[in-house]
Amino acid sequence: MKAKFLFSLFLTFTLLFSLQLNAQTAEVEVFEKKIQETPNAILLDVRTSGEFGGGHLPKAINIDFRSADFAEQIKKLSKDKPVLIYCLSGGRSAQAAELMRKEGFQVTELKGGYLKWTTKLKPLEGVPNVAHDKGWDLADFTKKIQTEKAVVVDFYAKWCAPCLKMMPTVDKLTQDYSGKVTVLKVEADGNQAILQSFGIDEIPSFLVFQGGKLLQKTSGFREEAQLKELFDQSIGTIR
Repeated sequence: MKAKFLFSLFLTFTLLFSLQLNAQTAEVEVFEKKIQETPNAILLDVRTSGEFGGGHLPKAINIDFRSADFAEQIKKLSKDKPVLIYCLSGGRSAQAAELMRKEGFQVTELKGGYLKWTTKLKPLEGVPNVAHDKGWDLADFTKKIQTEKAVVVDFYAKWCAPCLKMMPTVDKLTQDYSGKVTVLKVEADGNQAILQSFGIDEIPSFLVFQGGKLLQKTSGFREEAQLKELFDQSIGTIR
């Protein structure tokens, strides 16, 4: 009786795992198995070239989903090969996958994206040898947001060119708004839990809080005047 039960349990597990392998969105372990079992698959990273340059899955190719020619670039790929796709946390890859499926591609998305892959300590390629800042504790970070009156959070990476270009301006505004706005800098590498918790799927990104309430979430490069607007928004000068 016990042997029969165990056999039934084994069949159920096998079936569920098989269904996962054929699903359009796969957990890290299943996605990794797909990579191993389909060596002819196209492993596609749809993050920016800067994000890609900070590290990526081994043998991945990069086509930025936000680039103007993304639709033209994917037309150069073979529809005879399965596509395994990912971004930072799953947002951009979901949109890219939907577009590619409409074009006739067979696409599987990595659930949780690059962030989830790295939290599982899976293999990476192209990671630059840089010293990273000390990571945040999620509980401490959340408490800081809730207790400070006005907070601007800067999500950055040391391999991200737009982040590095904005950093002097962010530092300048931090000084200008000293005593009014608390600026929290969060490096993408080493703070995956925070990025996932707040749904950050692109670097650079900014969050604006007032009295613990999220007022603004934005991403991409910003000039000084645009960054200043975030600071003003956090203290209620502008809405």
